[in-house]
Amino acid sequence: MKSHPLISIITVCYNAGPILSETLQSATEQTFTDFELVIIDGKSVDNTIEVAKRFDKFTGTLLSEPDKGIYDAMNKGIKAAKGEWLYFLNAGDAFYNKEVLSSVFLNQKIEAIDFIYAKVQTKNEPTGIDYLNGKEISYNDFFSHYPICHQATFARKSLFDKLGYFNLDYPLVADSEWFIRIFKDKSIKKLFLDAIIAFYDIQGATYQKRMQGYREYIQVGFKQFPFTIAVKNMLMHPLIWLKVKIIRTFQNRSWFKKYRTIKFKNKLAQP
Repeated sequence: MKSHPLISIITVCYNAGPILSETLQSATEQTFTDFELVIIDGKSVDNTIEVAKRFDKFTGTLLSEPDKGIYDAMNKGIKAAKGEWLYFLNAGDAFYNKEVLSSVFLNQKIEAIDFIYAKVQTKNEPTGIDYLNGKEISYNDFFSHYPICHQATFARKSLFDKLGYFNLDYPLVADSEWFIRIFKDKSIKKLFLDAIIAFYDIQGATYQKRMQGYREYIQVGFKQFPFTIAVKNMLMHPLIWLKVKIIRTFQNRSWFKKYRTIKFKNKLAQP
């Protein structure tokens, strides 16, 4: 009888003591038990390691050392992982419920699948209007935005051997650049699940440094997209800057919250 695949749940963190416990607990409470925790810490100076050690029973690797940023830490996690499948659940995020891994790895035919993606529910949305994010996509959907949230994806470890690791030249969008490589390669078997995988804290580094992230994405475009698309993204930079400025100026206004409610009316967060 074929055993279930081992899942490596990779959590990268730095000075995350106050939020790490909730993240790791959401992993250890999963009804699917064939998993290991891989915790990569950037040499925290708070109680992060103390919190992490509370989960030693489930941990395959706990590493604490300086790194070159979040994607360097993720790359270390990939190398340390023993699982056939990898999932990134960073400090501050959490699985949507206790059945997530079971619903993905027990109820789906995934023997021929290399990459799985689904949905997330945002949390800490600045306007207070949290929503569901995720749909079935193609390579072209990457031309203008980031259509996949990392916390909605599962990848076979072998994909990193095939495509390479996260590119540290992109400190904020290396995951999106890696997903582009996934969707450009037609030989890679992908599966979209209409299911919610995790709560995603939207106010991460990419949100806080959104325009820096967009400039990086322009660079990605000149390497990964048709030239005309890359040029269009570059020319759109002033309009994107204006959009971000408007959102951050009016995000606490009641009329803007109402607008966001209407915009996401079919995707509002579920109770």
